[in-house]
Amino acid sequence: QTYHHHDIEMFIDGTFKYVDTDHDGVMVKGELAAVFDYLDVDHDGKLSYAEYTKYDGASAESQLTHDVFNHFDTNKDGFLQRTEYVDTLFSQMDHNGDGQVTRHDYDHFFTNVVHHEMHQGHNGR
Repeated sequence: QTYHHHDIEMFIDGTFKYVDTDHDGVMVKGELAAVFDYLDVDHDGKLSYAEYTKYDGASAESQLTHDVFNHFDTNKDGFLQRTEYVDTLFSQMDHNGDGQVTRHDYDHFFTNVVHHEMHQGHNGR
């Protein structure tokens, strides 16, 4: 799977602005947890693909969005559990363990995810 550079930049930029809820340029775990709670409209503790793509800027038809969702769905049940979306994801982005994810950390993490997906091919959805 190949993604256009512009699409990757737009995805990363849009998602960071969405999860950095106080817009200070740094994401903390509480912000990611609050976004999960907001997206989880049926309050079942997991995000369906439809819930995941309801944030501003998400395109449910985008192959990149599908592939990132599938990448985070580590148990491959078709949903993002809270542990997959908040705990695991935050710890992977917070590479130095300081409890903060800078925009640089975020960009680096998602660039690696996208490159991984490009080399693995998409899992379909």
